[in-house]
Amino acid sequence: MYAAEVARATQRLRRSSVLGVFTLAMAEEAGFTRGSVRHRVSRGRWQRLVGAAYVDVTAPVPPGSDAYRRAAGAALTWPSAVVCLRTAALVHGLPVRDDGKAHVIVQGRRRVRAGLVPHFLELGPGDARRVLSFQATTPLRTALDCLATFPYGEAENLLAWVRTREVVTVDALAAAVAERGGRPGVAQLRRLLAATARGALSEGERRLHRLLDVAGLSGWEADQRIVVNGRVIARADVLFEVERLILEVDGRRAHPDFEADRARLNALTVAGYTVLRFTWRQLVDQPSAVVTQIGQALRRARTLRAGG
Repeated sequence: MYAAEVARATQRLRRSSVLGVFTLAMAEEAGFTRGSVRHRVSRGRWQRLVGAAYVDVTAPVPPGSDAYRRAAGAALTWPSAVVCLRTAALVHGLPVRDDGKAHVIVQGRRRVRAGLVPHFLELGPGDARRVLSFQATTPLRTALDCLATFPYGEAENLLAWVRTREVVTVDALAAAVAERGGRPGVAQLRRLLAATARGALSEGERRLHRLLDVAGLSGWEADQRIVVNGRVIARADVLFEVERLILEVDGRRAHPDFEADRARLNALTVAGYTVLRFTWRQLVDQPSAVVTQIGQALRRARTLRAGG
């Protein structure tokens, strides 16, 4: 092919592709000859993505588009498939590990295709929606499926993230347990529901709750939204509302954004809250010191309220 023909074919292919994802049949329809297609594949300029889908590795890649591209490739290979689990979670911005595959819900048996992982899950009304050129499970359905099937530790970490952002509520989790009956994964959903019954979203928070109970400290609630001027500025792991005292269990996963975390802490301070932050090591190795500090903070808050 002459350079001008290649340029025109490239432009047509880019217009017909989604995020630069295409099939070899689409390339031929855009004007590439079979010889030019074979040449680009053999030279590695075009590489298989998943299934029947390819990408041009010489073209610029939009940041954060890997999961979207695999999802688009899955739809080109199996048009009726619905993107699910890890792939849908990444598309929706959930913090899950990327395994480099395209997970999809399909009907009936499918021939094994590179990079595609078929799942045979039931979908109810409203469980899927269109994203770009493909169908994906909704954020809620995606989160519930991941919580049900991930290794427990990973599911517990994900639960903390989706609960604090209200992607999944306790009511939604309870409804999923009831609706899924004896289906695979319901036992894990039931375990997660029981673990978060008092609002604790991690083992660290549950340990803090036990310390408060043993110390006889009452008047607190877990997993509370802090609203100032009609805007949610934070969620408190533990809140003593009357004393405006917040207790938090610190962890790198919970506070990965240093700048946002500092802005949040400043907003709470300006709003009149005292924040005590404890690490896992403190909760495990220095429980008496943790309880002592909480007691001192409560007494100070009550003295100030009494005008003393």
